[in-house]
Amino acid sequence: MTGATVEAGPAPAEIAAPPLVGRKVGTGALWSALNAGTLRVATFVVSLVAARLIAPHDFGVFVVAVTVFNIAMSFAELGLSSAIVREHERSREIAPTIFTLSLANASVLAGLMVIFAPTLAELLGSAEATAAIRVLALFVLLAGFSAVPAALMTRDFMQRQRFIIDAAFLVSSTASMIVLVLLGHPVMGLAVSRVAGQVVTVVMITWMAPEHYWPGFHWRVAKPLLAFGLPLAASNLLMMVIANVDFAVVGHALGPRQLGYYNLAFSIAGWPVTIFSAVLISVTLPTLSRVRHSPRELTRHLAAGLSAVTALSFPVCALCSVLAGPLIDTVYGHRWYPAWAALVVLSIFGAARTVLTLFSDLTIALGLTRWLFAIQVAWLAVLVPVMVVCVQRWGITGAGVAHAAVVTLVVIPLYMIVTKRATPVRLSAVRDALLPPLGASLCAAGAAYAATLPVEAPPAKLLLGLVAGLLTYALVAGRWLLPLSRRLHDMYWRKDGERAAVQPAAAETTASARPSRAPGRHAYGAASFSVEELRRRHEATLALAFADAPTQRIWLSQVDTAEFRR
Repeated sequence: MTGATVEAGPAPAEIAAPPLVGRKVGTGALWSALNAGTLRVATFVVSLVAARLIAPHDFGVFVVAVTVFNIAMSFAELGLSSAIVREHERSREIAPTIFTLSLANASVLAGLMVIFAPTLAELLGSAEATAAIRVLALFVLLAGFSAVPAALMTRDFMQRQRFIIDAAFLVSSTASMIVLVLLGHPVMGLAVSRVAGQVVTVVMITWMAPEHYWPGFHWRVAKPLLAFGLPLAASNLLMMVIANVDFAVVGHALGPRQLGYYNLAFSIAGWPVTIFSAVLISVTLPTLSRVRHSPRELTRHLAAGLSAVTALSFPVCALCSVLAGPLIDTVYGHRWYPAWAALVVLSIFGAARTVLTLFSDLTIALGLTRWLFAIQVAWLAVLVPVMVVCVQRWGITGAGVAHAAVVTLVVIPLYMIVTKRATPVRLSAVRDALLPPLGASLCAAGAAYAATLPVEAPPAKLLLGLVAGLLTYALVAGRWLLPLSRRLHDMYWRKDGERAAVQPAAAETTASARPSRAPGRHAYGAASFSVEELRRRHEATLALAFADAPTQRIWLSQVDTAEFRR
């Protein structure tokens, strides 16, 4: 090949280095924070209005319908949308096939919900939920149309547009819910409101998506996608079963009223996940996917995400636990007070969920979906018998005990084992990210409890506990929080943050990188290529001699392996 020139088309576009993640993550996180800080608060206000208008029994009936709905949604797009986020450079190739598979699967699931709604409602302890299940089947069908556009927006960190879409969903769903509830249809009002919001979401997300694709299908593309997506879809399905097995057991054993109390406690315990984790979860998967080939950068970004989310969620969970009674009595009214005992232990589960969500994204980013599925199988196998025994013994409080015990004694150790054995992440970085906020949150919980002892009125208990707990947390964790805030600012919001985020990864890949070369590319003589492209396309190590002729330029992503061997 000496003296020859190999022409193979526009290779630079094909093998360009991955987009930089620094400021994209920071901007996406800021918009996610705005989303969490405004829309989540608005959702909270709507839930307060609904709690005043709708009786606990009606809430319990709707929870039965939502349980079926959540399980169906976990399997609606077969886990394939994550492939668009992870394989961001192959979107044009895989998106049409993903669109077809997601839409077909969502249609089948929606049909099954309509057919088996009476059986499922009766099995979960409330035959009144049949109509609501059938209405929510429309939501599942519509989700098939939005899977690809939503993944494309997540891939490109388009959190500003997602904020607008989520706001439109909230406004449309709330308006329809209030109208139907006031007309005397509380359960159907809750169900129809979700479908109305989803219609608006599908229209807007399709319009705002950065790229548009029609359905298509290629078996060559579908086969590896299904190998990645099916274990993930099964994991999502198991996760939904895990998240709803408590509702099924409580509803069947204790009835709709106790289920309504438990649903309130579970919702409050999930605040850290729905508010604080939402800020990072929307950017975690695309970020970890783009740095997954650099162990140093992968560990760095995961530790930053863990530190940020636990710094916010751990103290909230600790204070929710010790102030459960005053919180429910003051905010929701005394008729919801029986939910306080379940909230005490569910708050522990809520804190663990914020951590597990990030580790789940780590396994998806690295393509370890089978490991994720194995963890979920073990989790469900242990949780079901423990949940049945605990609910029979301690009622709705026992459901919280079951969740907290299984997640701390079984699930977290399993994730740590997988992280150590199957990923390049250093566990010492995980430890350093978790221990400071955990210790400070325990101190805050003790201070909050002590501050509530001298008073009796629930509002006074809540106020004094919050002030004492937050001040204690700030004092104990302050020396850790200040360096953390500076580190996050340097990584994600400084103007030179993108360069700082990528340069270590390039240094790991090659020690002889040229300053003028794009990060992530390698030069041998006159050849320029991406090592990841070589590994992915050819899956073999090639020992090649490259000529140093200045006119010779070889792009490995375009040249056939047999040509090199000749």
